[in-house]
Amino acid sequence: MVTFRLASENDYEKINDFHNRIYGKSRTMEQFRWEFHDAPDGSSVYVIAEDGDRIVGTNCVIPMVLKNADGVIIRSGKSEDTLVDPEYRGQNIFNRIYEFLFEECKKQNIAVIWGFTAAKKPFMKLGFEIPFDNGQSLAVGKLFPAYSFLVSLNPKNTIKEKVKILGLCVMSRFKVLWHSAGYASLVREFDLIESNEPIDLNGLLESMNRIKACFISQDFDFQKWRIYANPNYSNVRTFNFFKKGELQASFIYHIDKNGIAYCCQSLLHPSLDLSTGAGLIKKVRKKLFREGVSLVRHWSFDHTFPNRNELSALSAAGFIYLKRGIGFVWKPMDVGLPSPNEFYLSRIAAQGVN
Repeated sequence: MVTFRLASENDYEKINDFHNRIYGKSRTMEQFRWEFHDAPDGSSVYVIAEDGDRIVGTNCVIPMVLKNADGVIIRSGKSEDTLVDPEYRGQNIFNRIYEFLFEECKKQNIAVIWGFTAAKKPFMKLGFEIPFDNGQSLAVGKLFPAYSFLVSLNPKNTIKEKVKILGLCVMSRFKVLWHSAGYASLVREFDLIESNEPIDLNGLLESMNRIKACFISQDFDFQKWRIYANPNYSNVRTFNFFKKGELQASFIYHIDKNGIAYCCQSLLHPSLDLSTGAGLIKKVRKKLFREGVSLVRHWSFDHTFPNRNELSALSAAGFIYLKRGIGFVWKPMDVGLPSPNEFYLSRIAAQGVN
């Protein structure tokens, strides 16, 4: 008989072993504890399904604080680690785990659950909204290493698909070269400070809210946990641009062992015009390419004003936008919450691995 309960710290190794066995991966306990226990807003609400002493299903939410345009705090939970043992599928375990999780979230005053998934139908049946998908913006620095990496993401690519990927890389490389000049004068008044220390980004985020919106609160503790204490990251680059002592833009990248740079966060002050914003992005991109980066990848969205502003600046800086990705899911547990279309998003909302 399958039963459901909240996990404790004593269950962590068993949970991690279950995931590594099903996925064929080697997630360490350091990675597990960082993601699900050490978050600054509290350890995860983690539910396990058991058949006797055997774990057969898991799901959790990681508590994250959101702020709306008026500075109101919203306690949210990001859905993660959803998995059912293949031998137990067809027994409604997925739905029953979530039903248990919903009740526990209510007890812990979590007002909304959100996350990302490619498996949309099961979440829709549970009452989740899926208002949009994420997209990606790419800039190629080295043609063949970038092509080799993108092709490797899907071993089942056909020859036709590989040709399309090569064409994408060639087009991106030409666009980068076309947009490489003409930014120096635009960014001359800005002081660039490169650092590997977290800073509070909430002031810059709040300045972006020209329209009603909400965002993940990114104070010092959140930045330290999500970026700088992340055991999945080995090479983090942070570029903060100041003008007269005021933070005007912030770009944070993780560069993996393959020379791929993933933008964890990119923030532009709304007072910056399109050309200046693009100029700051070009300056950072040029630095990354000089350091040997083959490909720069951003998550991109177009559902809020700050997201559209960022997308326009990326395009003007030579990035190619691909409107394909996975679905964003959103389930309010209370009334009077912002719409998911008011949630400013970037890769900072991902689980912290590539």
